[in-house]
Parts: sequence; structure tokens; C-alpha cells
Amino acid sequence: MKQQYEILTTIRYRHDFFPALFYEGIGIRIPAATGKQLLNADLVLKQQASGFTLLYNTLSAGKRSRSDLLNSNITLVFEVVLKDPLFYNYTAIDTGDITTQCFMFGNDAANAAGVLHRHAYADAADLRGADELQETYFTKPFGLLVLTLDESLLDNYGIHFKTRSTYWCYYLMSEQLAALAHPVILNNNGVSCFSEPLLAALPERNQVPVLVSNDPILLSDRSADIFKLADRIPDSNNKHKVIISPLPSPEINRISAAGRSWYTNGKTYSEIFLY
Repeated sequence: MKQQYEILTTIRYRHDFFPALFYEGIGIRIPAATGKQLLNADLVLKQQASGFTLLYNTLSAGKRSRSDLLNSNITLVFEVVLKDPLFYNYTAIDTGDITTQCFMFGNDAANAAGVLHRHAYADAADLRGADELQETYFTKPFGLLVLTLDESLLDNYGIHFKTRSTYWCYYLMSEQLAALAHPVILNNNGVSCFSEPLLAALPERNQVPVLVSNDPILLSDRSADIFKLADRIPDSNNKHKVIISPLPSPEINRISAAGRSWYTNGKTYSEIFLY
């Protein structure tokens, strides 16, 4: 049989934590029933690290156009697989109990333009209880992707995730840093954007000075602002002695209980320990 494939639609994954890259933290699995549908419709799915492309054979049954295929109203269901165990550490999604919920992605008319979810970013509106799924899964999938192949199908879609914003906390752990007389954290414009030092009690340690950002800061694999730790010199027209520049960003693979006694409910914090 002659074969000549053209692209039917392309899906790409994006996450704002990686602003310069496509996202490789999710993928799809093809259930047996969907694999049979692809075979019967002479469709081929090509997976890439950051998405996939669905192709159709233009020479199937002689010759067919994109419209010919889309008039068949085929619905394909794929399982969305989470490949990144740190996903929830840096993603802005209020999931509640993730063990009982599943994302529902698709090209439903009610979704935002060009994406496979309700709003510009995937969020709680796209979650469904596992007990609401039409099929029973031995292992609950991270999500399901339902693609309806009809005349409304676009050439390109995205699944986009938003990065989390947290209050950054810099702990002055070493004796030298803790002894700074007037520690401040400045942004790349030389403006102080963190609190005055607070004291936090750590396990097996005396109280440690910690400076907390005045506002939440977006997590990213590359920080937009360059922060530096300085020691302010009193009575010198706001002069500073730079101690550490640039300061490290939060590590998404590190979760700590440090300082919880003075955290504010409803706010999310990231701890960075300076030595």
C-alpha cells in the first residue's frame, strides 16, 4: 500500500519554569484501543521529548484530504504520563489530593484558544476525580488527553503549565554571615527587596538570621533578577559592602521545614541556605 503522510495536528508541552525550552516532564501512553483506532484510520503518532505529532496517510483508500479524515469524527484517548517527580514543587496548581485526581486535556470548544485546557494554563479547572473517569485504571494516570478529529481541529495545540511564585528566604548559616551588622539583599538595581533579618530556630542550631522577600518571586531555571547579599554601612549615604553576588536561586529538589513557626498561612516559601 502506498504511503504519504502529512501532519494532522501537533501538540507541544510548555512550562514557564523553563522559559527558553519546551517542557519534557510529561509524555503520553497509547492505550490498546487507541492504538487500534490509529491503525484502522491509517494514522501515525510520532512522539518527541516535548510533544507529539499526529500524521495521516494521504494515499489511504486511494487518496484523501485532511477534510476527508476530519469528517469521520474519530475520538482518540491517550494517557498523559508524568515523568518529572519534582513537578509539583515548582508548578502553580492547587491540586488538593493528587492521589484521587486526574487532569483532563482535550480540544473541547470550551477550552482556551490554542491549548488543550480550560484557561491559558492548566489549572484546577482541568482536574477530575478519578471516580469520574469512564474507565477504571489499575494505576491512576496523571491525565487523559481526548482528541476529537473533526473540522474544528487546529494545526497546533499546547499544554502549558505556570510556574509557582514563592517567598524566598535566605538563611545566614555561617558564623561570618550571621555576624554581619546590617545584612541586606539587593536586586540588580541596588534596591533592597527583602525584609530586615528575622530569627529562625533550626534543629540543633541557635537562632539563625533569615531575610524574606517582600513579595513572591517566580521560580525559574534561570532567575530574572540577580540578587546579592550586602552589609549596609551606617551613616554612609546608603553604601553597601557586597558579601555574596550573585545569590543562588531556590533548589526545586529541596524541601525544608525550617522556620515554619513564623510562616504565614496561605503563603508558599522557598528556603536558601548560605554558608
